[in-house]
Amino acid sequence: MPVSSQPRNREGQAAAERVLCDIEARNGPFVAAVQATRVPMVVTDPRIAGNPIIYANDAFVRMCGYKQADVLGQDYFFLLGEHASPEVAGRVEAAIAAGLNFIEDVPFRTKDGREVWVSMFVSPVSEGDRVVQHFASFLDISERVAREWDLRAAKETLDRRVATRTRRLQEVNARLQEEVERRQRTEAALRDALAQGEEDIRYRDFLIREVNHRTKNALQLAASLLGVQARHVQDPHCRDALEAAMGRLRRVGGVHALLTYQTGSPNAVDCPDYLRRLCREMEEGLSPLGGRVTVEVETEEEAVWSPDLVLPLGLIVGEAVTNALKYAFPDGREGQVRVELHANGDGTMRLLIEDDGAGMSAERRAGSFGLRLIEMFAKQVKGRAVMEAGRGGQGTAVVVTFPDPDAAPG
Repeated sequence: MPVSSQPRNREGQAAAERVLCDIEARNGPFVAAVQATRVPMVVTDPRIAGNPIIYANDAFVRMCGYKQADVLGQDYFFLLGEHASPEVAGRVEAAIAAGLNFIEDVPFRTKDGREVWVSMFVSPVSEGDRVVQHFASFLDISERVAREWDLRAAKETLDRRVATRTRRLQEVNARLQEEVERRQRTEAALRDALAQGEEDIRYRDFLIREVNHRTKNALQLAASLLGVQARHVQDPHCRDALEAAMGRLRRVGGVHALLTYQTGSPNAVDCPDYLRRLCREMEEGLSPLGGRVTVEVETEEEAVWSPDLVLPLGLIVGEAVTNALKYAFPDGREGQVRVELHANGDGTMRLLIEDDGAGMSAERRAGSFGLRLIEMFAKQVKGRAVMEAGRGGQGTAVVVTFPDPDAAPG
């Protein structure tokens, strides 16, 4: 509150003027020191109503910006700034009334409107048992208070940022928790689906084994029935036809068995290995004289194909090799049957079954039911089969050309 609006304590002002005149008259070393010091100081008189200021040194006048005449007669509180709390004023009044020494940090408002924070040190001056004056000095702590306010503001800003960051972390943590729970639910569903899938696979494998077993039995039964029928037929041509059909059924059964009981995936067959095993079984089971006719297999190092391709190829090889073993080496003749499977380099494969036996006449070749079967099986693999003379004009060669399943699309 400006000084001009404060009620002036006339008695205090008059007393202050008398004290000031007395001080100026005496002008001793102590008075000179108080006047010259840079520490703002005032003296109040509690014997006068309102405990007015009766003396103020030059440092106090400079601090508050008022003239000395404006200060004399005022009380402690005429300079209190807007940040001064009623509690502070109450503590100051209570300490003064009790005649106690006290220190209090208070804000002063200077004449030009600036706020100055000071530490106010007040001590009573007694004569006997009576307080006759209060001596007060002031230390400017504005910079310290400003730093404290800055620190407080910084702390509040930091607290807000920490609170914001904590809230965001909590939100992120909640989302992460939801994601973890979602993934756990997904994993549980996948485990259930995997378990169900494994059960389905086991059931599928059981069905496949059952179908394969019944197919094997059906082929064996059909071959046996043809064999029984052949033994009761008197016509040699009919008997030969039935026996040939029986042999073909058995070869189909053998091919089926090889594909059924192979190791590895049922959807991928190692064709070279399959052809070698097939030819070995035919050599051991169909050669009329063991050891005098051999079957050699030469194939690509790696050719893993689907059963839909390998089965017709196996039937082609079985038909051609069987015919060679039965008819190409009469009268104890020795020889060899070669089975080759190689890439042509033009996106096609070449399957060759060749013997160095007696060969096949053009007339017999034209009426060969086995050749018709080979041509039919070749069409199943989108290929073409031809029968021709073997190398050097000796023996018979069956050549099947079909698309290479491993070739890049053109």
